[in-house]
Amino acid sequence: MKITCIAVDDEPLALQKMHDYIMRVGYLELLAEFDNALDALDFLKSNSVDLVFLDIQMEELTGIQMIESMKIKPKVVFTTAYDEYAIKGYELDICDYLLKPISFTRFLQSCEKIHGMLNKEPEEEYKPIIIPADQNKQDFFFVKDGSVTQKVMLNDILFVEGMKDYLRIHTTSDKIMTLLSFKKLEQSLTYPTFVRIHKSYLIAVDKITSIERNRVTIGKEILPIGESYRRQFFKVVEDNKL
Repeated sequence: MKITCIAVDDEPLALQKMHDYIMRVGYLELLAEFDNALDALDFLKSNSVDLVFLDIQMEELTGIQMIESMKIKPKVVFTTAYDEYAIKGYELDICDYLLKPISFTRFLQSCEKIHGMLNKEPEEEYKPIIIPADQNKQDFFFVKDGSVTQKVMLNDILFVEGMKDYLRIHTTSDKIMTLLSFKKLEQSLTYPTFVRIHKSYLIAVDKITSIERNRVTIGKEILPIGESYRRQFFKVVEDNKL
């Protein structure tokens, strides 16, 4: 499968290097290249591409401003000489962050990552276990933590973290490790009070501090939102908006 792309950089030498690198990767198809973000943005309004190699520091419109202004976003790889934008890139769900001078080896690693993302089989969307409220009136349950049986109050749960065959239950006062599956635990945690946001995380909705793009903050913990859990989670959020 060909991956269509464009390159955007206001430095002629950097743009030429990106052109040369793209030409060396057989599955990349370069549709256009631009020395400013405004022209690139105008091109993307009438042309669909899979991937954008994008410089950040440009006159008139920066790479970050360009991404923030787009309604439909392709995959993006930042190519920049400045490392202070890495966190912002994460917030914008950027696929990769290449620091100049960019070696071909590092460029190819990024391309392979994108190729894998675009060609993987889509995950089946998560469907929560919905238990009628009148069938789950207990406000606690017991689990084994080593040789100790622990009582867990539902209202104390912050989130649950999957760790291979174990679950770590994070509460307001403790962390309890137990040999248990998410499926089994979800039978005791009523949706939508508790909801899966990732294959490795189940959270108490009322304990959320904030939500930002693809992550949730609970207290000091930042947890990712998985693609196959995204729709169900944001449905819960929308149902609770004023």
